[in-house]
Amino acid sequence: MVQGETPRNKDQKCPVVLVLDTSGSMDGEPMNELNAALQKFKDEVLMESTLSNRLEVGIVCFDDDSRVERPIDLISTETVMPTLSVGGTTNVVSGMRNAMQLIEDRKAFYRANNEPFYRPFICLITDGEPTNTPEEIESLDLEIQQMSDNKKFIFIPFGVGQANMTLLAKLAAQTADQRLKEKAIAWQMKDFKSFASVFAFVSASISAAMAAGTPQVAQMDPNVAQAVTIDLSN
Repeated sequence: MVQGETPRNKDQKCPVVLVLDTSGSMDGEPMNELNAALQKFKDEVLMESTLSNRLEVGIVCFDDDSRVERPIDLISTETVMPTLSVGGTTNVVSGMRNAMQLIEDRKAFYRANNEPFYRPFICLITDGEPTNTPEEIESLDLEIQQMSDNKKFIFIPFGVGQANMTLLAKLAAQTADQRLKEKAIAWQMKDFKSFASVFAFVSASISAAMAAGTPQVAQMDPNVAQAVTIDLSN
């Protein structure tokens, strides 16, 4: 949280952390498209008064390590979205752990200020194979499952390009029914030009959750991303 921060308003907040791959494979067009999508995301949030008063956005990037590019906060006309740059490997574990801690810190801020909040969202986007060890991935998977079961956050993973969709589906928090059937789902983006549409999907899901008062996921345009179901029993 920002040192000395006070609540911006008394509306019930919904925090979302975008966990974005900035490894070397994102150089060129992918990074240009991602930076343009972040600017469009800001403009679209500002067009909806409910979102601009309630949706708090944080951005975590990861390559060799991870870093908070934007602390969780509302988006306003004065907001300057970060311009991301590339470099390094694909440390997904560091990115996700940073995001999960950011969410927990933000919830502590809400509670300290008696602010109501909706269940947070974490949206991961990656275009490659994680460079973490299998043991690190397994530990992260267990942590995500436990935190999801405890209703800590809603996790939506997206893969694009050469992303390992089997691994992303494994990391995705499965429902009890999915675990029973040994199935898992992640979202495979059509191409790098879909970043803005994915961010629109995330904001639409949050809007639906606000309206319903319960976790919701919006309808995904199949031209943007397709749900990939993985058989975990293999």
